[in-house]
Amino acid sequence: MSTPASAKLERLLNLTAALLATERLLPASEIASKVAGYADGKAAFRRTFERDKSELREMGIPLETGAVPGSDPPVEGYRIRPRDYYLDDPDLAADERAALHLAARTVRLEGTALETAFWALGGRPPEGDPAQELAVIPFNEHLATLYRAISGRSVVSFRHRGEPRTVEPVRLHFARGHWYLGGHDRDRAAWRHFRLDRIAEPTLGDAGGFVPKPAPSGGLERPPWAMGAESWTAQIHVDADVADWALGQVGQDTHHERRPDGSLLLHLPVANADALVDFVLGLLDRAELIGPPELREKLLERVQACAAGSAQPPARAPGRATAAGPEQPAQAPAAAAPSRPRRLTSSERMHRLLQLIPWVADRGGATLTEITERFDYPADGLLDDLQQVVFMVGVPPYTPDALIEVEVADGFVQINFADYFRKPLRLTPPQAVALLAAATGLLGLTGDSALERGLAKLAGTLGVNPAEALEVRLGEATSEALETLRDGCREHRPAAIRYYSYDRDAVTERVIEPYRTFAHEGAWYVRAFCRRSGQERTFRLDRVTAADLLDESFDPPPGPVPATVWDPPAEGPWVELTLEGPAQWVLDHYPASQLAWEGHICRARLPVGGVAWLERLLLRLGPAARVAASQGLPPEPGAAAARRILARYAG
Repeated sequence: MSTPASAKLERLLNLTAALLATERLLPASEIASKVAGYADGKAAFRRTFERDKSELREMGIPLETGAVPGSDPPVEGYRIRPRDYYLDDPDLAADERAALHLAARTVRLEGTALETAFWALGGRPPEGDPAQELAVIPFNEHLATLYRAISGRSVVSFRHRGEPRTVEPVRLHFARGHWYLGGHDRDRAAWRHFRLDRIAEPTLGDAGGFVPKPAPSGGLERPPWAMGAESWTAQIHVDADVADWALGQVGQDTHHERRPDGSLLLHLPVANADALVDFVLGLLDRAELIGPPELREKLLERVQACAAGSAQPPARAPGRATAAGPEQPAQAPAAAAPSRPRRLTSSERMHRLLQLIPWVADRGGATLTEITERFDYPADGLLDDLQQVVFMVGVPPYTPDALIEVEVADGFVQINFADYFRKPLRLTPPQAVALLAAATGLLGLTGDSALERGLAKLAGTLGVNPAEALEVRLGEATSEALETLRDGCREHRPAAIRYYSYDRDAVTERVIEPYRTFAHEGAWYVRAFCRRSGQERTFRLDRVTAADLLDESFDPPPGPVPATVWDPPAEGPWVELTLEGPAQWVLDHYPASQLAWEGHICRARLPVGGVAWLERLLLRLGPAARVAASQGLPPEPGAAAARRILARYAG
């Protein structure tokens, strides 16, 4: 006698087969009378059928509904269109499938699991050597919708910062820690980028609604001060001790002059004056905006207002991380290795069966061991499900010629007469986006030829051009520093580095024992033991201005190394800020606790990694933020920083 879970699995498989095999919409009454597994009684059927429909949709099975033709009054019917269900075989070679699987294990889109995607692609390949996670890409709720719009050439309408927009979507970008949509804005008659976390209520038009226009050059690769309608050339003098770091932020190709004392004179084209002022103030009193006079006066007005506590332009939520980078990122949780389920639910069993049935049938058979390993199916459960569940699945009238035939002999499985399951279930939009993002991100780092071929085949099957539809930039770092420290991790060799501590506004020389490099929210980091501090630390690589491996070795720590971005001290300094509306974007960007609201004003406590970090934040927020209390910090840090800057400009 079947267990309740097996009976449910058999019913779900029968329902899927019946809806795939029909060319017309089936009313619920016909499903109740013809599909095996439903109990007698209208009320009992309706309850069970509603749950089954929900489970099919949760698994990504495209259940179509509509009025049954000729019914009066209209009766709702159901079917699954094969064109929406079946995934065409991308014909991946073994090394291409393995490369895609490695990408999925090392570059992960938050909130998505890709094991089911590989069941559709022929099962999970052997994992080989353990691979550390390189990056976790933040998830956005609109990714799947916008991917469908791009792949289907559907015009998309949405609200962006409250304004209605109509866009011909062409590309999803991940850059500087955020997702963006690029496309032709019909309302502005120009190409635009929209940050996804500022998009609301996206609605798709009909498929094939536009012919893509080519994207202009540049775009998201430009720094914030280069995005706008203004036109200036700024001259900025940067002190010697932070000159190398500043040059790395603006780009080595930027027109600059190196002074005999090691300081730097930058000549920056500027299209957005506010963003340029943000960048210069990020250097505190280690830089001076020389000209033009209009930009210098704009900066001084902001600093004078902060020093005096009088009104100044409202604090703006950061449209993108400035060239100075996010000041104090939140701690990235260590990724725990997913545990493989040994007792599968009926939905988990069904999802695996829908993918392994066509794979076994197409090959003419496979061993139980091979199926178990490829589809992560417990061996005892697999044999029971093949012989006691799949063997009883088919389409009405469930005569022998309408049932799936399963033969198991000496550990070898053959499956016949399963034409309605002849191809695997296609990837869901979230799965497709996650796999394309993982492959694109890793390919940009490694240039692996097998991954490049596998990505091209997969994208062709999904109907997208990866070179046009998706761009993933895991983080900014000098290639030399990143490659040097990756070599140090691999060879267990310490490195001598010169590091600019942004939190403390200090340049130090230190020796580190690098354990792991990883990307987080648009920046590269290295986790290492720092011999200077005698503790493990995380260093952001775009602040490493020099790195050289030493001719010695070290013993790495046992076990996995967590991808920890910031180590907040247990008893470290903290600040409590009162935040008015324009400054409350801080709550979305930094770890805050002890929130208290009085009307529209919020009081929040933030951990402080260094005084310089807090000075920059207060300079940016201005009068919209006030220090209400603090521990371990000097008094009036924002005003003190403003006075130091004014003293430099007065000289």
